[in-house]
Amino acid sequence: MKCSLNRPVLWTAFLLIILLIVNIWVFLKRDWEQSYYPTSYATLYYPLDVPSIKNWKIIDRDVLELNITWSGQAEKWQLFIDDVPTEIIYGTKPRIKLNGDELEYKKYTLKPLPEGNGPNLDFDIRFISKEYYAERGMKRNDVYTITSDVPYGSFKQYPVSYWLDDYAYVGEENLKKADDIICNEMGILPSDPTFTKMEKLSKYLRIALKNARGVPKDDFRWMNPWLIYQEMVNGTGKGWCTQHAQIYTFFANRAGIPTRYLFGANTQDNTITYTGHSWAESYIKEQNRWTFVDLAHSHIYITDRNGLVLNTADLFHLNQYDAFDSTFARIYKDWEWEKLDIDAGKDSIVTVPLSWCNRVVKGQLVKNAIIKYRRTPNCEEIRNIYSMLLKDKAFFWTNVKTYLFKPPLAYSFMPTEGKKTYFIRQSLFFSMTAVFLLLCVTIVCRRKK
Repeated sequence: MKCSLNRPVLWTAFLLIILLIVNIWVFLKRDWEQSYYPTSYATLYYPLDVPSIKNWKIIDRDVLELNITWSGQAEKWQLFIDDVPTEIIYGTKPRIKLNGDELEYKKYTLKPLPEGNGPNLDFDIRFISKEYYAERGMKRNDVYTITSDVPYGSFKQYPVSYWLDDYAYVGEENLKKADDIICNEMGILPSDPTFTKMEKLSKYLRIALKNARGVPKDDFRWMNPWLIYQEMVNGTGKGWCTQHAQIYTFFANRAGIPTRYLFGANTQDNTITYTGHSWAESYIKEQNRWTFVDLAHSHIYITDRNGLVLNTADLFHLNQYDAFDSTFARIYKDWEWEKLDIDAGKDSIVTVPLSWCNRVVKGQLVKNAIIKYRRTPNCEEIRNIYSMLLKDKAFFWTNVKTYLFKPPLAYSFMPTEGKKTYFIRQSLFFSMTAVFLLLCVTIVCRRKK
């Protein structure tokens, strides 16, 4: 490389300055809803912890092979046909030998071994041969009709642990204090069922934060949830739904309840808000399902008529048709719901029809809502007051990652421009980085010359 002139250095430096200005301009002028990356129900609610079927493969006319996606893959399976145990199948891609007459559905169940290793996989399978079609004047290959509730398809999946913040930035001493509260004051035991843990936790926090509702300080945006909790409990700070959800998410994860933070909003320039609320989702390991949790309005969990918990997306869809019949809410009655016509003592947790206490669900999970699932670490995004980036290194680095590499996933009827937004941001950032490196090489070359 010839570096006899200053011109290459000057032009490279000029290009670097231009790219720096453009990067800053894009950062300052960004629209909030452009940052949310659209995703599917499957990605959000079918974790790797539960078996799903990536695809099926025809090995022989009467043999099907399952390609199972599962972090807890079993090495052998007990096969049941119409609830009758038959053979043991070995391997990570089990094969089912079909048994039955044409057009007849047969029930097949794969039970992972050893016992308790994971949930059963249930399928109803019907085989229709090409000869059957040919006899009736249609040219068609063999057809295998499969009906099952087991998730099927190739889609992005995360383990439940992906969503869980370790809160290392809170500090070991503060984490120990939080754990002491969970054990000694909340009375949560490691052996407690998940529902029991959630009820003990929610009741304790609802009582402890009874007088802490109000406008939060700006500094709450960068503070970790332990500090926010301390201020709200001690009366030196108040909080909105955002702070209540952050505090619940923090204590729930420390108590062994896998929990993630959600917020729903559709805003214009962070000024006009069409919807706006924050809550959480906890993973019920006994059901292998996520459930909606809203500490700010004392919703501990919500179930259908069969006792299965409902997640945010479930409620979002039900709300479009006001289809809350046969849904029930487990609530702390003495917070917002004192006037409900139900006989319960003070500080009681009760189950009521969701239609009795669904004001927030109906008001927030509307057609315009964009539901965002925050990735870890669970830190606020910076909004306007950029000096906050200098107050805490975890807050700073989380915002850098969120801006460039880890967008909150979004579920909505409304369009979000996350894919386009992150392509532009990353292209500009990496172009600037490449030009900076080129400038360094050019300067070194110049000095050697």
